[in-house]
Amino acid sequence: MTHTHRDGSFVREESRDIVDRATSLISERIGESSSIGNTRGVEAQVFTELMGSERYGRVRGYGVGVTPTQLSAVGRYTQDVRQSSSTAKVNDLKAEIKELKQSHQTEMQSLRAQINQITSLLHQFVPPQVPDSSSARRMVMLATLKHLFWSLYVFFYAF
Repeated sequence: MTHTHRDGSFVREESRDIVDRATSLISERIGESSSIGNTRGVEAQVFTELMGSERYGRVRGYGVGVTPTQLSAVGRYTQDVRQSSSTAKVNDLKAEIKELKQSHQTEMQSLRAQINQITSLLHQFVPPQVPDSSSARRMVMLATLKHLFWSLYVFFYAF
């Protein structure tokens, strides 16, 4: 019914009319509908409307002799193939997540080591107790610490 020539033109005029009507009805109903994900339902409804309802024991569009049980076996096979493909994707994603976690953990350990190194350098250059006698000493100490932090930042992150 919908056979076409090599150039894409329809073999029968009736087929072209049905396809044109189906296309216009589908676009019209999708335009009226507010739900975007229901295009397959609209297509099936328009197809049934134009071609009539299914006949018992036959499958429309597959030629003479194909029965629903034969088609359901094919459907189960394709469903199994899709499911195994999905399982493989899930396993790949799990492996990628595991790899990212390990990478993140390694990076965190490296950062902790850098922080420990900075802390030990601070303990070497800064006396453990700062006298509270004057604000001038505090200002000098803060300036020294600021300079020390800036030097450490440049040392660790400039390279």
